[in-house]
Amino acid sequence: MGLAWGVGYYLTQYLFEKNHEDSSKLFQLYVGVFTSAWIGAKAFFLFFSAQHKIYQYLYANYFWLGGGFVFYGGLIFGLIFYLIYSLWLKKFNFQKSYLLVPGLVFGHAIGRVGCFLTGCCYGSKCDLPWAVKMDGEFRHPVQLYEAFALFCLGYLTLKWIERKKTNLYIVTHYFLVYSAVRFIIEFFRGDEVRGVFWLSLSTSQLISLGLFIIALVVKYKRREV
Repeated sequence: MGLAWGVGYYLTQYLFEKNHEDSSKLFQLYVGVFTSAWIGAKAFFLFFSAQHKIYQYLYANYFWLGGGFVFYGGLIFGLIFYLIYSLWLKKFNFQKSYLLVPGLVFGHAIGRVGCFLTGCCYGSKCDLPWAVKMDGEFRHPVQLYEAFALFCLGYLTLKWIERKKTNLYIVTHYFLVYSAVRFIIEFFRGDEVRGVFWLSLSTSQLISLGLFIIALVVKYKRREV
């Protein structure tokens, strides 16, 4: 987690400096996003994954200071803080949002490697040559599937910045690509704590569908290509 957030911050700072942008308010933004994302990731875990243990986790210090995160909870809460901070409080130039995306993606990729190393968010059972043994069974290494996809997406975001793609293009395409990837990867998940199900879809798949639709509508409403 520390490596993921550290890489995300310093990569973002590097991109701001490389593109001759003011990074003086970046640390304050980072602290706010970090705090809100941490709370959101925990809140989503309690609501969607804790099930009958919700009160046990709610009042346990080890939960709030340790494991038990849902990425989409962190993303949504962090995004809410960012929108308030940039659009309402006018503390950050919203048009520079695209410079934040690579740090988010590469940090997320590192976090998924961490999931693999600690054995959480594991995959469904399989007998493929690259299956790994987790939770007593040979399973899809879905954490590495997602990490690989995120590293590729991170590379794409850097190329988009290099090619001077617009702010809206980079942000909407991040949401389009990641939500599609996450939707597909969820079919290979095997952990029971990944969220409630509706119409055979997990919580993350439903959120992915929502984000994909929103990004698609914004993209074509603004006619960004």
